[in-house]
Parts: sequence; C-alpha cells; structure tokens
Amino acid sequence: MSAAEADLVERIARLERRLRIASIAVVLAVACCGLTFLGAVSNRASAAPAAAPKIVDVLRVRQLDVVDHAGVTRVKLAAPLPNATIDGKTLTRGGRPQDTMSGMLLFDAEGVERGGYVTADHGYSNVLLTLDDKHKQHAMFIAEPTGATTLRLFNGNTQDRVDVGIDEDGPSITMVRRGKEFYRQPAR
Repeated sequence: MSAAEADLVERIARLERRLRIASIAVVLAVACCGLTFLGAVSNRASAAPAAAPKIVDVLRVRQLDVVDHAGVTRVKLAAPLPNATIDGKTLTRGGRPQDTMSGMLLFDAEGVERGGYVTADHGYSNVLLTLDDKHKQHAMFIAEPTGATTLRLFNGNTQDRVDVGIDEDGPSITMVRRGKEFYRQPAR
C-alpha cells in the first residue's frame, strides 16, 4: 500500500470514529431533551392545583337531607316539612291538617327529631325555633308577623308552662300549672 493510500485509510478511520461519537452525542441529546420535556410536563401536572369544585349559583329543591356516616338524616331542609312522627304516631305540624311548615329540622344519631327552625306556611305565619327531647317539645321561641314575641318553656306538656313575651302592650310573664294560669305579670 502506498503512502497516499495509507493516509486515505487513516483519514477514513478517523471520520468513522467521529461519526460514531457524533451519533452517540445526537442520541444522548435527543434523550436529554425528551427527559427534560417529560419532567416539565410532570411537574406542571403535579404543581397544578386540583380542579376547583363546581359552584352553582342557585340550587332549587323541595327537600335536602344531610346524613351522617351511618346514613341517618341529621338535618332536613324542606318546603313543606313532612309531618312529625313521635313515638310511632304521625302528627301534623301546627295541630290542624291544613297547617304546614317549612324550614329546617335537626335529628339525633337515632334519627329522632330534636328541634327545628321553621315558618308556618298558612294562617298565623309565625317563625318558630323549637327544642325537643326524644318524645316531646320543651322550648319554643315564637316571632309573630305582628311583632309579638314569646319564649315558651314547658315540660313536654303545655298544661305546665312559662311564657315570657312582649307585644304591643309591653312585656309579660305568665305561668300555667295543670292548665290554669296562676301567675301573670303585669296582671290583666
């Protein structure tokens, strides 16, 4: 082999080495770019806040029940509210079949109604806040549409009660035992 041929073979070998190094560099560069892109996308996805819950401006329902972990209704919002069930008996709200009420009822862990914040839908149109034991009502705060207000406390029996009220005639306190008024201040 002549000197010129040997020089040509050496130059080709150097070019082949450079081509291999350049090919490896291109593969590494493409891999680095790909990993950088995937890392950026992954960081953007994990850094992005969770989608905000959808907010609805108006929710129109006749009844909404809030239940606890056992599925027992603990709060009921309704218009109108269903009749009360006390000791297995169904009772109308307000005492007359035509009386209905709307608002919120609270229930204990056993599902027993323990009170509420309601409006009377017909007739007297009072707003009431009530507190009950498991069987009977014990306290009622009443705001009448005329402005009269009464706090009524009783032992589950309206025959024995204390009324503290205020109306157009001013404040008053009334006590009733066994259905008979025995104290009123101011006296009538």
